[in-house]
Amino acid sequence: MNIVKYPQYQLYLLTLSLLIFKNHLIPYDCDERCVDSTIINRAYFSSYLLCKLWLEDVKKFRPIPVMDLDASERIGEHLQVRNALYNFGEKIISDDLSKLARLRKTADYDPFRDLTQADVSDAIGYMESIFGNLKFD
Repeated sequence: MNIVKYPQYQLYLLTLSLLIFKNHLIPYDCDERCVDSTIINRAYFSSYLLCKLWLEDVKKFRPIPVMDLDASERIGEHLQVRNALYNFGEKIISDDLSKLARLRKTADYDPFRDLTQADVSDAIGYMESIFGNLKFD
């Protein structure tokens, strides 16, 4: 599979471009958090979507939609993907995706918490690790 032709990879490239051109994207009278949160969000979703594709293509695993599960068994699709990665022996990728999920949650749902350059760098590092380590047959 040539992943470069997939939307997940295109989103990965967009995220790297957002980082490169970040200073040109910050609107007047805004701080850089507005762009940093978008970079972290896109780093997470490109990685999540790649992991989901890998699980479907290589391991023939598909997360079960939450609404198709009994109330006592409900677990979100994002957590199902992280758990499946771990269960298929991809512990580092599962951990990286979990760390990215926590950063994305802060970036998206806690707008008054500052995002540091370390947060952005960590998000990019986790994304690059995931894209560099998942192998498609």
